[in-house]
Amino acid sequence: MKLTNIIQRLKPLFIDETKALSKPIVIQFPVIDICNSKCQMCRIWENKKSNDITVEQLRKGLQNSLFSDVESIGFNGGEPTLREDLKEIVGTCIAMLPKLKQISLITNAYKYKQVIEQIDNIGELVSGKDIFFDVMVSLDGYGKVHDAVRGRSGNFANAQHVISHLKTCSFVNNIRIGCTVIKENAYHLHDLLEFCIKNDIYIKYRQGVPHKRLYTENLIEPYALTFEEKYEFVEFLEGLIEHYEPSLLQKHFYRSLIGQIIHDAPRTAGCDWKHRGATITARGELAYCAVESKALMSNISEGDAETAFFGNEDHLAEIVKNKCDSCHHDYVGLPTPQQYRKIFLNNINERFHIKEKIKKVPFFSYANKARNISIYNKSLMGYRNIAIESNSVNLDKVNILICGWYGTETLGDKAIIAGIILSIRKVFGDNAVIHIASLYPYITEMTSRQMPEFKNCRVITIEKAIQLSGQMTYVMFGGGPLMAIDSIAPMQVIFENAKQGQATTIVAGCGIGPLGDERFNDSIKNILSLSDKRIYRDQKSKENAIYLGVDASNDIVAEDPAFTWLKAINNDFIKNQVEIEITEAGRAKTLLLGLRDFPWKEYAKHLSEEQAVSVKNNYEKTVVEALEALVLQDDSIIIKPLPMCTNHFGSDDRWFYRKLFRDSSIQENNLDFSLCGRELEPVEYCKEFIKADGLLAMRFHSFVFGLALGLPSIALDYTLGRGKVKSLAEKYNSTAISLTDITVDILLPELTNLLSEKNGSPHNDILANLKFSNEMESILNHKS
Repeated sequence: MKLTNIIQRLKPLFIDETKALSKPIVIQFPVIDICNSKCQMCRIWENKKSNDITVEQLRKGLQNSLFSDVESIGFNGGEPTLREDLKEIVGTCIAMLPKLKQISLITNAYKYKQVIEQIDNIGELVSGKDIFFDVMVSLDGYGKVHDAVRGRSGNFANAQHVISHLKTCSFVNNIRIGCTVIKENAYHLHDLLEFCIKNDIYIKYRQGVPHKRLYTENLIEPYALTFEEKYEFVEFLEGLIEHYEPSLLQKHFYRSLIGQIIHDAPRTAGCDWKHRGATITARGELAYCAVESKALMSNISEGDAETAFFGNEDHLAEIVKNKCDSCHHDYVGLPTPQQYRKIFLNNINERFHIKEKIKKVPFFSYANKARNISIYNKSLMGYRNIAIESNSVNLDKVNILICGWYGTETLGDKAIIAGIILSIRKVFGDNAVIHIASLYPYITEMTSRQMPEFKNCRVITIEKAIQLSGQMTYVMFGGGPLMAIDSIAPMQVIFENAKQGQATTIVAGCGIGPLGDERFNDSIKNILSLSDKRIYRDQKSKENAIYLGVDASNDIVAEDPAFTWLKAINNDFIKNQVEIEITEAGRAKTLLLGLRDFPWKEYAKHLSEEQAVSVKNNYEKTVVEALEALVLQDDSIIIKPLPMCTNHFGSDDRWFYRKLFRDSSIQENNLDFSLCGRELEPVEYCKEFIKADGLLAMRFHSFVFGLALGLPSIALDYTLGRGKVKSLAEKYNSTAISLTDITVDILLPELTNLLSEKNGSPHNDILANLKFSNEMESILNHKS
């Protein structure tokens, strides 16, 4: 690499080049103002004719010195392949732009024969030249979803012809799919991604936005995503970052977009059109960005483009000041030096595995441990320094704060907190004001919209919970595990503040563990010691509390609070409704899956990384092979993956399932992915447990749901015989197979037997002998 190129790459690390307007290096060029699609997010197709810049006008305009540094140009529209002289337009740009290195074409691929012809025409121009040719095909969903967004039946099928042709073109350097997300397709993004993965085509996603050039600056409906649609889109983007997207710059863009959508945060993604990008419109106008810029001149062939570009800096400055922070468009470019340094260092690490090498340096583990202790202690002090509010609650009401891992909740966590709320309402009715502390409130807000149990509950931030905890009547760690993670720090501070006030503190149906480093264990012990009452979900958790030095001899062992809610919803209405659905659907036997990725870093600390990864790989391979064999035995069996977690904080199961079965031999008619789309209300997942014939569980609460709702169940124990899964199986005399022991020879007979007969399960006995709600009622009544 030349020294000048190295310097050019390193400059953005220290110098903010976005502050000064420079000659454009990138141009967006919509070459035509009509289209043969009828897209919901665009109005260009309403134009009946297009007054386009001519080839001669373009040639004259590009002679201007403004364009002397252009390295990349993108041809779009409308539909650019509708221009009969597209080859001449592209050829003129190649001839007139001396530094041109890349051209891009975006097409809807509807008139596929014409599109293929135009692509081949451009191929003749670039062949033999040092020009990178990129083609993006617009697909906004799989099959009928795409056709609905584009307003043209058969559009998706036609696009396949173009994609197939592109794969044969030696002159095409890169093939991409571009998906615009609007209301119509917000719940259908996974299917298109799977199509692209299976066809080995890269796809990028962008949010549809009001757009001046597309005549939609005043259009609202296609873009106005509901909270639920935003939630689904954001969680999908999180999955792309974690599991799919290779480009660190594109990951940064997705991360910026997530912040804008969920937190209304200012844009952090870079944009070349703030300082070194330009737009030439179909009419030949010159503009800065196509989203917000006015026309700087009516035609680049008439007048001095350079003067117009640099003479309107005040207009650009106004856009940057008032519009850029809130712009969701998928323009990219250099971010700030601070952001660029993060991306650069991450890129260096990915290429050379710097972090892994540092970990192998002698004494690194000791230094890292000391650093982590220091960071954790600073975190504790930071939370302790949050000012406590006074006189900010209604003293005529019973004020209750529930904390825990809310804001990352799985389906099991939703059942837990609903069970706790039901127990509270049973004692206090509407006289209780319930505050739910959430690590990430948008997740808990989604839960509150799905569950009627959340009526009149307030979702608050962790910081707000710390401020209010001293004024509460009750403060509860509401179910889930007290476990060795960094987020245990604010929970400790909440309990410290609660004890400084007059609150009764309760550990409400919790597990204890997995335990870990001393700093975490100390916080867990402190929370337990600061609790007036402690209810554990199993005997093992009580033993762990004693191990930590807590006087737990008189503590209560009940069951997981999720059972309380599952009992409440396990009523005749739901069962009758489900029976109707079963009758209508027929009686092919269904094996429900409650699997997850193996969280070996948390639950297999006694194993080396190599051993843990080996267990993980064997588990996934064995499950798929056993299920393939099961279907060969009976080809009427339906395998139905059910995601217990649908957010990225808990490792979204939908991504795990799709990867798990991507290369399996199980036919589509035997593999029902209908539950792996948009997140459903918890009660809808409950119906699936009731309808199914058997359950292969792994998520702890999938096992809880199966037991409580009467579904014959086998559990795969990812705690490796050391924790909650084994304890639950032993308590209810059920089968649990450790991941270290799993083989096809063991699993297949168990599954076969599981589905042989849907017998009377012991769920009635389980639900008839629940203790948690009664123990909670006793505690709450004692103080009231």
